[in-house]
Amino acid sequence: MHISKYLFFLLGPVGFLIFLLTLTPSHKEENIRAYQGSIDLRGIRDASSGPVDLSGEWEFFWSQEAGKVLETFRGKITVPGAWNRETEVHSSYEKIGYGTYRLRMLIPDVWVGKVLTVGLGSVLTSYAIYMDGIQLGQTGHPSHSPKETVPRVQPKFYSFIASSNEVRLEIFVSNYYSRQGGIISPVRMGPADVMESYRTRTIFSDIFAFSSLMIMGLYHISLYLYLRSSKAPLYFGFMSIAISIRALVTNTKLLMEFFPSLPQEAIQLLDQIPLIVSVPFYLLFFQSTFEAYVSTKFVKGSIFIAVVFAVATLFGSLAFNSEKLVIYHIFMGIVIAYILYVIYTIDFDKENNSAYILYGTGLLFLGIGIDLFYTYVLKVSSYEVSHFALVFFVFLQSLVIASDRSSKYKEAKILTEDLQTMNLELFEMKEKLVQKVEDRTKTLNDTLQQINRELEIAQNVQRKILTPPDREIAGIHFEYVYKPLEKVGGDFLDISEVRPGKIRVLLADAVGHGVQASLMTMALKTEYEELKKLDCPTEVLRELNGRFLRKFDTLESIFPCFVADVYLAKKELLYASAGHPDQVLLRPDVAYELLHKTGPILGLFDDLEIQFNTFPFPVGSRLLLFSDGLIENRRKENRWSTVDSIAIKANSMHSSNLQELLEELVLMEERSRGDEQRYDDITIIAIESARQ
Repeated sequence: MHISKYLFFLLGPVGFLIFLLTLTPSHKEENIRAYQGSIDLRGIRDASSGPVDLSGEWEFFWSQEAGKVLETFRGKITVPGAWNRETEVHSSYEKIGYGTYRLRMLIPDVWVGKVLTVGLGSVLTSYAIYMDGIQLGQTGHPSHSPKETVPRVQPKFYSFIASSNEVRLEIFVSNYYSRQGGIISPVRMGPADVMESYRTRTIFSDIFAFSSLMIMGLYHISLYLYLRSSKAPLYFGFMSIAISIRALVTNTKLLMEFFPSLPQEAIQLLDQIPLIVSVPFYLLFFQSTFEAYVSTKFVKGSIFIAVVFAVATLFGSLAFNSEKLVIYHIFMGIVIAYILYVIYTIDFDKENNSAYILYGTGLLFLGIGIDLFYTYVLKVSSYEVSHFALVFFVFLQSLVIASDRSSKYKEAKILTEDLQTMNLELFEMKEKLVQKVEDRTKTLNDTLQQINRELEIAQNVQRKILTPPDREIAGIHFEYVYKPLEKVGGDFLDISEVRPGKIRVLLADAVGHGVQASLMTMALKTEYEELKKLDCPTEVLRELNGRFLRKFDTLESIFPCFVADVYLAKKELLYASAGHPDQVLLRPDVAYELLHKTGPILGLFDDLEIQFNTFPFPVGSRLLLFSDGLIENRRKENRWSTVDSIAIKANSMHSSNLQELLEELVLMEERSRGDEQRYDDITIIAIESARQ
């Protein structure tokens, strides 16, 4: 197993173990802790201490309103924690109902007479808070009647002045809408300035999570819109934006600070809809990155499930949406398990920069696991660790993009330097040759040998810019013949998988042959590498035409060019031909079809009008491309060197392999030419659609 996989599969268990070891949840002993409905804070000596966690064992009066409690209904309950959770302190109550929490607090002398603040987090789903029988405030409208209750879940802070060393805190809570009820976040208290500082820190952490995710989400979407290559940045950007929106309505619930009149139904939608849609966006991102390993059926099924849940959430009630979220959490667990399985099968030696995505996924899954542990095991409100885990994931994804752009820049720079070096060498060689011819004809043979050596270098360089004949591309087989008239030629070809499932083939024929034409192929290679991943062949041809008119207008930069895209999933061929001779398409169901030109030759007109055509390209289909050197036979009596004759011959050899087909076409050209010499470069490409 690759070392990255070892580190990944150790990351989750080790990280979760560290989390459990460092966790001090509300039900464990602490130095200051509520016990049997009372908490003693008199050991505090510093007036600026705080905030103090009031967690522990509170008094609880089920179905009793504050100020009207009957002592006979007194019980004990653990705070924080849902009241429908059974603990060692109390049995579980019904999730729907109301009750009053009460805590007797012994205040230290340094706090008496000072302004103190009590902070409440998530209380499900509405409450009113009282200090010594005086109401400090409320969130929503709690009531013993479901019709009178107005749900509202929002962290708030309430201030009061402690007039004595003993105060009594009461919180009346009602829940008729959530699958859990009661105080599920720690209740904290301290001096007003200390609590304000604590509140500022928590708000800042949520602002940081929101702004980081939103900015990086927009950046990734912009990156896709600019480059239009892989869709992975697009899906990753949408996922980041969805989670950033959710960060506004979790933890400190920033959105409610700015829009206090927003109803709880709207807050719930902004909480659940981004969570629901983030799952399919993550799956699409992961599939775009590792398409060969991810099942398309699983992704489509997951998208369907997410759409169903999203629609149900839009039209569901508060209570219904709260209950069904448990089912979606189970679905998220299934998705995580599937992604872990896929990660186990990935060959990371073949996937560039995959370790960054691997570790980012591990951190994200660890954060989700911690959040679900808080929700379903401890049954308290989570700290939304997954939001901050996603921030780290975004950072790692940015490293992937930076690394990819850097490698592309280095590759382009090397090609440019090689082209400049060759141009310089050829120029110097030409000057030396002219001088030596005038001065010393004796050294002509030595000079010619030097030229041949340099041409051998140029020939090797030109061979290297062509697609390697042994390159393997999933979904197709291809073979080609490249026969320049001289050591170097003016034909250029490229066969590449521009994105998973999309193969692009280009064949261009520079005017003339020899060194000048080969220089054109070098320039064409450099320009085409920058344009290779444009979406449509027509865009590639238009941009090539514009660049050659601007950069190489002093040369005879006129050349026909043919660009075709093979879409494996759709079994479709899309092509555009700029002044190229008719090419041949062979399909199992028809004899053959000619692919006619769809626009004028490149390098003549600035305003290039070019179209594209589309044909079916099922498994077993063949695409036969060739330069005009194959049909430029000057013997008048020859009747073989026509496009139709080539198509008929290729169709008759449909059962032969591609190499045999190319060899036969070359032999036919030589027989038809007879003793006459060849006048142009010959390039033939045969591509066959194969089963993946």
